[in-house]
Amino acid sequence: MRFFHRYKSTIHGNYRKAYLRCGLITGGLLVLYIMVRYLMGSPAESPEAYMSDIIMLVAVFLFTLLYRNSLEEKKATLKELMLFGLGTAVVGSLLYGVCLFLFAYAIPEQTDLFTRTLRGEEALLSAPSHYWAAWWGIESAIKLAVLGGFGAFVAALLFKNEKSDVRSKKTLNNV
Repeated sequence: MRFFHRYKSTIHGNYRKAYLRCGLITGGLLVLYIMVRYLMGSPAESPEAYMSDIIMLVAVFLFTLLYRNSLEEKKATLKELMLFGLGTAVVGSLLYGVCLFLFAYAIPEQTDLFTRTLRGEEALLSAPSHYWAAWWGIESAIKLAVLGGFGAFVAALLFKNEKSDVRSKKTLNNV
């Protein structure tokens, strides 16, 4: 049983408040991207937009670095940065998914375009369009949350600068 180790991790900052704030900013950037595309007259044809993926990854990397540099001693563990990045990605993708649903549901020509893109012409007759708008928002939110989680893991590996203390089971029994 000597292969099992317990990690004593020190969380240096208030990452929960920080990832809520950074997640809202990330989601706002993604929603701004949708609105700019719509105002330019080129609507998003599918949830597989590469620009939203790039915005999510850059935001997670940038906010993880800014969070670590905002701490007093500029020290952060892998666990803390991973939780921060994952929280930022989830909050941002939830805001993005909800806004996609509202955007697709509120504008009928967008809903028809999304429905044709996702299921073809026959889908317009088989299911109400708001179901497809909801599916589009859910699918996009899940995809971006997974991508953001991967980006959070890579950012945490790159930006961690403190190792956790490893305590063996022998020292845990003596405590």
